[in-house]
Amino acid sequence: MSTPVAFHPGDMTTQPAPVPDRYLGVWNRTLLETADGRDERSQVWWLQTPRWHADLRIPPDRPDFSGVASLAECDNTQLAWLATQQGFCGLTQVTGEYCTWHRQLDFQPANGSRDIGRMVFDGERVTETGVDANYREIWQRLPRSRGDTAALEQVTENGALPSRPAWLFVAGDCFIYVQGRAQPLPAIATLYGMGDLTRLIAQTRPSRAQLLDWLNVEISFGHRNGPAPWRIEHSTLPFREGQTITRPGALQRRGHQQVIEAGNARRWRILDWSRDVLL
Repeated sequence: MSTPVAFHPGDMTTQPAPVPDRYLGVWNRTLLETADGRDERSQVWWLQTPRWHADLRIPPDRPDFSGVASLAECDNTQLAWLATQQGFCGLTQVTGEYCTWHRQLDFQPANGSRDIGRMVFDGERVTETGVDANYREIWQRLPRSRGDTAALEQVTENGALPSRPAWLFVAGDCFIYVQGRAQPLPAIATLYGMGDLTRLIAQTRPSRAQLLDWLNVEISFGHRNGPAPWRIEHSTLPFREGQTITRPGALQRRGHQQVIEAGNARRWRILDWSRDVLL
């Protein structure tokens, strides 16, 4: 295969070509096979717009978070489990049957490797085989995710990026909301973490306040149901489940590049936008 172009998701002047239409929507992972075994229990969703993706991966055996309303209320067992979650978002590049995910935000520390898979489609199912890593994943498209798509990046009133980056991705009746850390993981995370937040925590022994900052990444998945508010169903922050992101009709396009949200006045820059999408 040819070497993928090194796109930088934060540089709006360089963008990959739109992915083929067969990629669009939300894909639910039904199987992961690696040298370590099989995983059919993790809850995994990958949302794809023409150029952007968002991914949420919740491992099994989640502790009980009943009554927990914030990260500060979590005990050590709950915090340790939260560190095992995965999720990311960024640009997607397709070359032939190979797909590369260029991550702009990642829940886990970077491990220095590329994320490239060989994709074989069979209708509403796709099998992904790792190129630089030994794995196989099977994905099934969610029927309600077929339809128009949008990818939005939150900006301030003057068009700058906020202290905590945020994105909103939509495919059909599904959405994924992403909000990153206020500060990136320390540079040493690549050395000590090697793609594993649990390992980084064990190696560096951060203070509780620092640990809460590292875990304060929201990646939330849910559905849009008619006139009802957009309700979060699954999240890296369990206490966010059942809460809402926005309401139908609140996101109004202003010109070519901007969306303004009624009520809380959030502003968004358009990254992807289907012609007939209704938010």
